[in-house]
Amino acid sequence: DVTTTSAKRELWAIAEALVPAARPGDYNQALMDLGRVVCTPRNPDCVHCPVADHCEARRLGIQAERPVKAARAPTPHYDVAAGVIWNDAGQVLIAQRPPDGLLGGLWEFPGGKQEPDETLIECLKRELREELAIEVAVGELVTRVKHAFTHFRITLYAYECRHLAGEPQAIGCVAWRWVTLAELDQFAFPRTDRHVIEALRERSQRLL
Repeated sequence: DVTTTSAKRELWAIAEALVPAARPGDYNQALMDLGRVVCTPRNPDCVHCPVADHCEARRLGIQAERPVKAARAPTPHYDVAAGVIWNDAGQVLIAQRPPDGLLGGLWEFPGGKQEPDETLIECLKRELREELAIEVAVGELVTRVKHAFTHFRITLYAYECRHLAGEPQAIGCVAWRWVTLAELDQFAFPRTDRHVIEALRERSQRLL
């Protein structure tokens, strides 16, 4: 990028003009100490600053507005649909995530991220076809879970589903299992899916 290269050249020229040839390390350390003790980001101590007479920000009266921080980009948010899929034997389907990538190797209730102009139900049916090659009937919402990762946030919508057709295949996952509600403790799940398991067990207790 021509603009970036030009800016770097200007910075190098400024550095060469300001940094003394003798003991440049001491000069750089002095600047860092000045920023740490006197010219702090908040409430700079201009009264005791040894270079206050040379400070352009102080001359303009904008020293309290420096440094200028770039506006933080909003944290991305995604809606995710997951299926709590039951078979006729009363077992629920779980899938194992690929070992590489986010939450690698953990088990989950299968599903995925909602695409634009797609309902959560449509999203879930599509994801289950792509990931496991199965067809389901989507029922009521089990629970909704909000979770924040390092660089994005999600809201997970877990739906009761009934398996209709198709033998599950490990297409978008590395393995799958039909398990009972009690057997879920034998598998490692991410936090969002553990909330779904808690909701399922609470519902099961209410039905007893």
